[in-house]
Amino acid sequence: MADFESIGGIEGLGFFDNYFHESADGTLTTTIASEGPGISDVVTHSPDFSYNHYGIHVAQSDRLTFFGPLDQKITGYFVDCRLGSPTLHKFVKIVYSPDPRRRLHIDRGIAHTFDGLENVVTRDEPLWFLSRNNPDYNIANDVVNVGRDVSPEDFPSIQPNQYPIPRAAYEFMLMLQHHSMKSMQRYPTRFPVTLNGERRYVNLRPKEGAVA
Repeated sequence: MADFESIGGIEGLGFFDNYFHESADGTLTTTIASEGPGISDVVTHSPDFSYNHYGIHVAQSDRLTFFGPLDQKITGYFVDCRLGSPTLHKFVKIVYSPDPRRRLHIDRGIAHTFDGLENVVTRDEPLWFLSRNNPDYNIANDVVNVGRDVSPEDFPSIQPNQYPIPRAAYEFMLMLQHHSMKSMQRYPTRFPVTLNGERRYVNLRPKEGAVA
């Protein structure tokens, strides 16, 4: 497999080779960290896990490695939402299987959601970016959500953050995240809305005591 395998003609969406080591008999694969700041998020998914929305990162590029049964099928859905992109609002669907030897790169501004993540573990090695006075960015909640029933042409067009951040900024952002997680029981959902002809964002949180 080539070092980079593009998906659907959307720039910044595709598979990269991981650094890995395999045992002599091929039964054990050890995946090594990718180049970058050395930050990793490991997420487990329950047997009944499902996504209700697309997520669009304004400031974060995802680098996802999927660990799970090699015959399990994962379906990824992607919509380019980057303002000014030549493939703006292009929709791409792919089907693939967990593979510790490669990672899926999803550049900031590309909406994504998945089916088939039940019992799969993902490792994300995010790359973070900042910009000055970006109205689409909220440091407390980087994700913009879109319902899965929305047509690609009706997805928002956002301006992704532009400038890579230094290691010290990663440490500061992680400190903020850890502080928020102490009191946050559920991650808020952030939707774009139009009020008086101007785009705004609303954060939705479940009411205390509400039954999901």
